[in-house]
Amino acid sequence: MAISKTEIEKLAKLAKLNFSDEELERFTAEFDEIIAFADTINQSIEGGTEQIRSVGARMVSFDDLRPDEVAPSLPNEKILSNVQGYNGFFSLERSKK
Repeated sequence: MAISKTEIEKLAKLAKLNFSDEELERFTAEFDEIIAFADTINQSIEGGTEQIRSVGARMVSFDDLRPDEVAPSLPNEKILSNVQGYNGFFSLERSKK
């Protein structure tokens, strides 16, 4: 499924955005890549492909991906040692002195 320049213009109008003709051409190409990526994901979910595609990258086999490895993380006390938060977590409020 390809997206047309007209559809991009309609989306831009709905979002109240203004783009030059050059930007519209670029966005049309970028949306086509995004849609192609989504189609690839849908095909793999629907049963089928042994490959996944990253936008702007070559086809990648699942065998090329590295295995997940569990690694220890830092202790919370170390992570929060320089944070001025409340109750041992990050806070949007500044601590009162």
